[in-house]
Amino acid sequence: MNEFLFVIVPYLCLTIFVAGHLWRYRYDKFGWTTRSSQLYENRLLRIGSPLFHFGMLGSHRPRRGWDRTR
Repeated sequence: MNEFLFVIVPYLCLTIFVAGHLWRYRYDKFGWTTRSSQLYENRLLRIGSPLFHFGMLGSHRPRRGWDRTR
């Protein structure tokens, strides 16, 4: 079971990731953009989206010590 989880699954995920990107590049080449048109249409979303992402970064700060539970 450990061999399946730690050897086969990562390579399977990597293969699907690369194949999906190649397929999308080939069949939807001009649909790739760096901006989402939906996020920048509404004023509230234009303000809220960066605030949300900065909040997520702030919530994932590292702990001060490794043994805080002991």
